[in-house]
Amino acid sequence: MWRHPERLANQLANDWQSFERHDIETLAVTMTGELADCFADRREGVDHIATHAVQAAKRCGIGRVVFYSTSGRLLNARQASRDIQGVAAANWHALASAVGQWIVSDAILIDIGSTTTDVISIADGRIITASRTDHQRLADRSLLYLGCRRTPICSLLDEINWRGKKVPLMREVFATIDDARLIAGFQPAVANDCETADGRPRDLPSASRRLARMIGLDIDECSPAELSDFAAQILAAAGQHLHLALRVTRQRLADHGVADPTFVLSGHGQELLPRSETDRSGHTLDLRQVLGAEISRCAPAWAVARLADGIGSRTTV
Repeated sequence: MWRHPERLANQLANDWQSFERHDIETLAVTMTGELADCFADRREGVDHIATHAVQAAKRCGIGRVVFYSTSGRLLNARQASRDIQGVAAANWHALASAVGQWIVSDAILIDIGSTTTDVISIADGRIITASRTDHQRLADRSLLYLGCRRTPICSLLDEINWRGKKVPLMREVFATIDDARLIAGFQPAVANDCETADGRPRDLPSASRRLARMIGLDIDECSPAELSDFAAQILAAAGQHLHLALRVTRQRLADHGVADPTFVLSGHGQELLPRSETDRSGHTLDLRQVLGAEISRCAPAWAVARLADGIGSRTTV
């Protein structure tokens, strides 16, 4: 979206017109992306996304469009433009609310996406945090700018163990965590996808080349085993960041009398969560098994649809 924001309405309309059902009466929206580089600030981003969602809905014959706010209300586009802080990046709140209401009442929701991870505490079906904005959530460790695709490797590690020495990483976006996941076997190759750090394919040779460049080497100077170990160190560093966030979240729940929460995993980067964390929990629920892999990947969309049905009496239109 950040490269071609003017195409958003067309893309949404084309996607919706491909659905088998064409009798949709209401479109419920929760958003992320309002901080994309193409927008000067959140207000511009929210207004742009809301305007394009309404345009696409009209093109598809959808007469009613509502936007989810962290207040728990559904707003029309005019009201959404007056509640920028509540509407901006409210997808985490929509998903956590739905999980607490319909899936499990005491939980740590861990939603790992391409760019960010949400770590949300839920007790007795309610979200346990006073934080609402990105800034507040970064400060309380419930939002991590750590994802399974776009995160630059140089933001996770300063150096790696390489052939018995500590070697600093180049502070350049030569490679992302997606390359490490591909080399580790968590991400299948997609040769026709070139949305990578260098614009070359998401395949094993290209990922290996990108990783080697992070320490100033060419691919023919590295063995597959060495690159595999390099990838493992990257994923371990990501897991350590998640571990620190989970430690804070566990304490927050303990303060509310929840000692043994269920881990609810969502998104498409569940492999970043250390196995030691899920083993420690004892209760882990992967939304891919509950909703299916495709819906789990976009679980906030499922959540806001459910909420739009369930909070109709509190909807403001």
